[in-house]
Amino acid sequence: MSLSKLALIAALSLALAHGAVAEDASAPAAAEPEAAAPEATSAEAAPAEAAPAEAAQPEARPAEAAPAEPTPAEAASATEPAAEEAAPAAETPADEAASAESAPAEAAAEAAAPEKKMELGPIGHDAQGRAGRIHVVQNGDTLWDISDAYLGTPWVWPSLWKDNNDIKNPHLIYPGDRIWISPFEMRKVSEAEAAALLAAQGEAAPAPAALAETDAMPTTRSLGSYSFPGIDGIGFVTREQYEGAATILESAEPRKWLTDHSQVVIGLGAGEVQVGDQFDIFRTEARVVDLDTGMHYGWATKQLGWLEVTRVDEETSRAIVRLSRHEMQRGDHLLPRRVRSIDIPITSSPGPVEGRVVHTPDRRLQMSQTDVVYLDRGTRDGLAVGSPLEIYRRLGDQGMALDEAQNQERRIPDHVVAKMLVVDVYDDTAVAVVTHTTEELNRGDHFRGAESIEP
Repeated sequence: MSLSKLALIAALSLALAHGAVAEDASAPAAAEPEAAAPEATSAEAAPAEAAPAEAAQPEARPAEAAPAEPTPAEAASATEPAAEEAAPAAETPADEAASAESAPAEAAAEAAAPEKKMELGPIGHDAQGRAGRIHVVQNGDTLWDISDAYLGTPWVWPSLWKDNNDIKNPHLIYPGDRIWISPFEMRKVSEAEAAALLAAQGEAAPAPAALAETDAMPTTRSLGSYSFPGIDGIGFVTREQYEGAATILESAEPRKWLTDHSQVVIGLGAGEVQVGDQFDIFRTEARVVDLDTGMHYGWATKQLGWLEVTRVDEETSRAIVRLSRHEMQRGDHLLPRRVRSIDIPITSSPGPVEGRVVHTPDRRLQMSQTDVVYLDRGTRDGLAVGSPLEIYRRLGDQGMALDEAQNQERRIPDHVVAKMLVVDVYDDTAVAVVTHTTEELNRGDHFRGAESIEP
């Protein structure tokens, strides 16, 4: 098993256990479903195909059964020509106007509604004694939401989902279905298998109190803030996020390049998105790898803009581009939108962390002030958004120089050439903006924790 896979399993194990603590500390009852949607009766629970048509109707209707979730193989096949044939026909100008007028109102209604908290299921153990949980699917649940609630990220489920050959249509989920969730896999299970998993005894686990004191992000205190207006234009995706990303499949517009207000069809359908959902649009630029081991951290990305879903169909959805920072095209990728502030709180020193600059954007060999760089250290090493860092260079012979008068070697201070601030961070890598520099910076430069970003 690769180091990156072991690291992912460790992170997901922490998220799964930490979720249990958060559940215990919260109110005893989970948030109720939206009041405007009455409960569906057993006679009304229907397959996913009915959901998209109902979503388009303005009048209130009973809640439908949770729509189908595609397997990773089906998600990949959404980019095939067959998905394009299934794309809806172009709307008339009147339809487009109605869609454009209704979308902001729908989005506002979504924002005003209280966020539903998913109640975590009971703990069980697999045949190897590894802990996991059983989740019973509720109306409106998607694998994105389930993955986010149990494992701490919505993007990991495509790489963990496994089909159960004993279950009919294992890639579809409906209310009442049972899903086994662990850092190693997610899959549908029968009622009998769920009972066996819950009854199994696992290895001794740490007490919940100990888990409550564990956190992926170090405890920090703010020391002012730094304004970075370019934060929305830079990005990074891990391999797991990339595997779970959707794409822009098609557009009724004949031109190649898409911009603000372009109407597009995306590769997410019923059960994966809802009207009003927003997605960042990105394009990968380069692989980010460790300079010594070649370990693949993920991809540096160009953040092109974002779109909003306006209509959900069975296998695809229609959306409108709300903001375009750069020209975009069919095939560009989508991930759930992150709204980030340009004002980044500066925290205290991350401690004795040291590493190297492993990537510079646009294939540039040298960087300067206000540029961003990618680093080979992340949250596992104590970094957090707002961590101050400095790039240094050793003088003399590995920091030593000969004092000829005294005929002895003396240690000389390192030459600090730049200060940086972490603006985005992941398990094993981070993105930092150069806040001050006296020299041009290079890929391979060494950095360490600093007390501040002041020169």
